[in-house]
Amino acid sequence: MKLFFILLILPGILLAQGGLPNQPYIYVEGKAEIEKPADMVTLRFEVVARAPNEQKANAEVQAKANKVFELTKERKISNEDVIAESLRSEPQFENEENYRRRGKLIGYVVMRPFEVKVRDVASFPKLADELVAVGGVDFSVIEGGLQKEKEMQEELWTKAITNAREQAEKTLNPAGMKVDSVFAISPVPVPEISSTMFPKDRAGGAGAERVIVTGSNIPTAEEAKPSQYHLAPVTVTQIVHIIYLISPAK
Repeated sequence: MKLFFILLILPGILLAQGGLPNQPYIYVEGKAEIEKPADMVTLRFEVVARAPNEQKANAEVQAKANKVFELTKERKISNEDVIAESLRSEPQFENEENYRRRGKLIGYVVMRPFEVKVRDVASFPKLADELVAVGGVDFSVIEGGLQKEKEMQEELWTKAITNAREQAEKTLNPAGMKVDSVFAISPVPVPEISSTMFPKDRAGGAGAERVIVTGSNIPTAEEAKPSQYHLAPVTVTQIVHIIYLISPAK
């Protein structure tokens, strides 16, 4: 576990009108982090079909979608781990680049986005190959994750608070000061806190680096082994911002 901190002592009177203390305080950022191998993989892709009329394009995309459902069922992937709730249909014209002069209508493209969570990491390369073999499946992301990330975040929250207190005391002790009490605690920086704290999620979360796969290397019938993928380890990070009220140590 890596620990990181930023310490800042400010005159409270300067920011009192912004909802901050009007007495001496210390603002501490505590951080706790853990890195683990991915034990879950999320596949995001679209099933796409094109045809001269919308009904035919829709029929083709639904047939391909049914094959995707069959593959996930064969892999014993639960319905809760397969999200396919949307459908998009767009007309296609002779000249797509010029919006004002597109020319005549030449067909339709229908798309169904999928998000599939695979909890058996060893099985997902073969599933990815089978999905590409369906045809008209455009992958966007293969992303490693952790099945118990929420529990890890809760555990790291406690460790981040402990880290913040340790850093505060380490800075205050040589200066002859001590921590009196906690004035504010939040997962977001103090400048984002007004008179009342409204915690919000950090943009992007604690995700792993993404691995992109395309359909450029479709497996042939002669290939016995599925494609290989190497997932990046998943880093879970928790940050806490705390304002401690302080006073001279006796």
